Amino acid sequence: MPELPEVEAARRGIADQLIGERIDGVELRLPKLIIAPDGLSGDVLAGRSIEGVQRHGKYLTLELGDLNAVIHLKLSGQLVARGDAIPGFAAGHPVPAYDAPLPHKSTHLILTFGNDAQLFLTDIRHFARVTLMDAGDWPTYILRLRLGADAISDAFSREWFHARIRARTQAWLKPLLLDQTFLAGLGNIYVDESLYRAVLHPERLANTLTEDDIDRLYDAIVAIMEIAVPIGGAHILNGKAKPEHGTFPFIHGRAGEPCLTCGTEIVKERVNGRGTYRCPVCQPVPSLG
Repeated sequence: MPELPEVEAARRGIADQLIGERIDGVELRLPKLIIAPDGLSGDVLAGRSIEGVQRHGKYLTLELGDLNAVIHLKLSGQLVARGDAIPGFAAGHPVPAYDAPLPHKSTHLILTFGNDAQLFLTDIRHFARVTLMDAGDWPTYILRLRLGADAISDAFSREWFHARIRARTQAWLKPLLLDQTFLAGLGNIYVDESLYRAVLHPERLANTLTEDDIDRLYDAIVAIMEIAVPIGGAHILNGKAKPEHGTFPFIHGRAGEPCLTCGTEIVKERVNGRGTYRCPVCQPVPSLG
C-alpha cells in the first residue's frame, strides 16, 4: 500500500510540476473511482487549474478553485505524470513499473493539461478513490476522518508522542502505529522499519514502554521518514525488498536474509493479521512477567 513517503512523492511532483496548469481533458475509465455529490461528476474537473496540493497521512488533496479532489491510493494506486513540458514523476504502488507504457489496462483516470502533460491514476486492484467536494466542505471532511498527527509534520512532536502512547496503554505497538487515528501516514512497511530500528517487538504493549523506549521509537520513526521521503519510499516488489538505495529497506521484505545488525535470520510472522518482519534477536518476544 502506498504510505506517507509514496504519497508525499506524488504531492511534491504535483506541487513542482503541475501547479497552475489547467485541466483540458478528463478521461474516466472506471466510473466508481469518482465519489461525488449529486450533480457532480469527473467532467467537472475540466477547465479547472490546480491551485494547490495538500497531504495529510495517506490522503492527497488537489485544490481546484471552489472544488477539492481528495485522492486515496488505497492498496495499489499509482500516480504518474508525463509530458514534454515537465520532468515527469511517478509515485505510489510499483506495479506497473514506473516506466511502463501508459495508459495501462488498469489506468482509470487520465487528466490532460494545457501544456499537454498528462497525469495518470492507475490501480491494478481498483480500490483507489477520488472524492470530489466543495472546497468549503473539505475541512469538515478531513476532521471526520479523525486522523492523528501527520508523521512528518510539526504536530508530530516528541511531547505529543509521549502523551499519545501513555493514553493507549493496552495496545500492541504494531497495530497502534498502523492506526491512522493515532498517527497518520505509517503503514506496514514503515512500521516494521521503525520498530526494527527502535529494537522493539511489534507485540510489545504500550504500557510496558519506558520513557527511553518511547524516545527511541519516536527517533526511529523520524529517522525512517528522513530516509524514505526523499527517495519516494522503499522499493518492495512482490513482497521482496529491492534495495535500490543502499540497504534500505532494512528489514521489510527480507525474510530469510541475515539481520544487518546481528546476522540472525529475519523472520516473517503475522501480527494482528498483517505480514510482519522481525529479527528474533534484536526484537525478542516480550516477557510475560
